[in-house]
Amino acid sequence: YRWSEYFRDFLFELKEDIPTWVQNLYFDLMSFLKISEYYDDHFTFLVELVNHELQFKIFCLDPAQFIKQKLDFGKGSVLFSATLSPVQYYQNLLVGHTDDLTFRQSSPFNQNQFQVLVADYLPMTYKYRSQVVDSLCELIKKATDIKAGNYFCFFPSFSYMEEVYQRYIQLYPEAEVLIQSRELKDVEKEVFLANFQAQNEQVVLGFCVLGGVFSEGIDLKKNRLIGSIIVSVGLPQISKEQEELKNYFDEKNQQGFYYIYQLPGFNKIMQAAGRVIRTEEDRGVILLIDQRFSRKDYMQLYPTHWSKGVVVHDLNSMLNQLKQFWH
Repeated sequence: YRWSEYFRDFLFELKEDIPTWVQNLYFDLMSFLKISEYYDDHFTFLVELVNHELQFKIFCLDPAQFIKQKLDFGKGSVLFSATLSPVQYYQNLLVGHTDDLTFRQSSPFNQNQFQVLVADYLPMTYKYRSQVVDSLCELIKKATDIKAGNYFCFFPSFSYMEEVYQRYIQLYPEAEVLIQSRELKDVEKEVFLANFQAQNEQVVLGFCVLGGVFSEGIDLKKNRLIGSIIVSVGLPQISKEQEELKNYFDEKNQQGFYYIYQLPGFNKIMQAAGRVIRTEEDRGVILLIDQRFSRKDYMQLYPTHWSKGVVVHDLNSMLNQLKQFWH
């Protein structure tokens, strides 16, 4: 605080000749000090070396108390989203308890409009995913060949997406595949989506990243998109911040991995799957590719409108299910 006072006096003496970077440094300092007034057991202090620069950060581990304080200013609040599930998880994150009223609206779509298939025969953990690239490419190719149209394939990272893409166009050079770039501007996003016009004459694949710009807020209605192929359970990458959060919730409720990795990852799965059925006239498939999707802890997270989903244990079984759905 004493240093901030010296800094303020220094700026006052400079008056109008203050460089922009000096002003920004001062305001960043004041913001840092203001936040530090709230520091308690819900925060931690992170010191990291990033690109040869030392970074200091006050990191909020649990903002529920602050959100609840704001909500309490009103007589009532309504929080709603298509992905507020499981609701108890979001209640704990947002307000710190599960006492408030909740309401779940059932899906407006007919279950005959879509088919969910879980391919549990391909391991997609980081250790094994590079070993099954050829099998994954074969699955994508044969599954999409059954019904011509537009498909999105969602991958857990840019690096794995690019690895599969390079192998896919090598194996199937005639394939029509578009790939999401790492630095995507708004104009480039629209150009990418413009390639997915209504058609049923050829297979067009869009390779995208889970949790990216194409996995939520995209409305490709009717047969502009007839399938989402989702590779892996979408666990967030391990980082210092993620591990601090995991440790915090391990101490709070013994559910650190569940809260910080599993549920946020599955939320990305639900968003990507939701691209397929946007209207009552849509029809399409959702393919979940990962052994973990057939585990009890993941199947318990499935929404009720996925109740007709089928677990397949090999490629032929998946293809037979797809043929039954489309034909």
